[in-house]
Amino acid sequence: MEKHRGGSAAERFFRAIPRLSLIAPSTPIERCGFLREAVPGAPEIFIKRDDHQSFFCGGNKLRKLEYIMADVLRSKATTVITVGGIHSNHARITAQVARSLGLKCVLVLNGGEPARESGNYLIDRRLGIEIHHVGNRADREPTMKEIARSLDAKGERVYTIPLGSSNDLGSLGMTAAFGEVLGQQRAMDVSFDTIVVASSSGGTQAGLEVGKRVFGANAVHILGISPDDPAESIKASIRKAMIPMLETLGLEIPGEDIPLTVDDAYIGRAYGVPSPESEEASRLFAEEGGILLDPVYTAKAAAALLAYCRLGRFDASERVLFWHTGGLLNLFDEQQDS
Repeated sequence: MEKHRGGSAAERFFRAIPRLSLIAPSTPIERCGFLREAVPGAPEIFIKRDDHQSFFCGGNKLRKLEYIMADVLRSKATTVITVGGIHSNHARITAQVARSLGLKCVLVLNGGEPARESGNYLIDRRLGIEIHHVGNRADREPTMKEIARSLDAKGERVYTIPLGSSNDLGSLGMTAAFGEVLGQQRAMDVSFDTIVVASSSGGTQAGLEVGKRVFGANAVHILGISPDDPAESIKASIRKAMIPMLETLGLEIPGEDIPLTVDDAYIGRAYGVPSPESEEASRLFAEEGGILLDPVYTAKAAAALLAYCRLGRFDASERVLFWHTGGLLNLFDEQQDS
């Protein structure tokens, strides 16, 4: 395929990829004037409200499933299997969407069965799906493959979905989201210089990075904030998803030197464990803006946002879009697991 640098040809290729409509045409973008009042010298900050979605605040996970589930239906699968922690947003949302489409669903979850069902796990159970518990993250993938083989042998058509739907197909959901933001920019007569977003399994940031190239908006800086893994590990995951996406769309592949920004300085003590900084950010957004942040991802990204403002890492004239990725049911989990 002929390579090109973006624009209409890449966009046409992208628009032709099958997508299942699971969310409203767009989620709101709101000004966060309260942040400028709370942090003198802060830039003009906006928030992308992907907590305003169906399937209990489906967020970025639901966006990715629009492409994954379109492929599931195309393949005529009867069962989907995916993995995650015991309180995984992705696992719960996948199960809900699967049920809504009349599909069977199997979850492979690490973290141990909780003494009391709450949050995402409570909904997993209410959906009546099959759940397999494993000891740690490393056991999830091989267990999923083993279950898939067993179900295939019984005549099921099985479709395995990776952690967070963060492969090259699922990541296209955030490419579409980038195009959505560009349309909202035009309607609002603003232009964002930086997008700040939690970045973990890599698919969300990969989709946004590809979106820059598809829609010819390379000047936008994507700042990923890690809630768990080292920055270099997340960058490797982003590149792994991006390269086949760029190939599919006929876009130039810059190789291993794809410029990416991931900051792992705001993880705190551990994944899923609130830090003093993320708790401060959660209080500020809730008390001053009426906005709830999930404690696992968005609150830690918000902690980084506040720190960057205080450290003067943004120019006061910049326009920054902070991306709320949903996940609010984690507010009701009694514990957080990796």
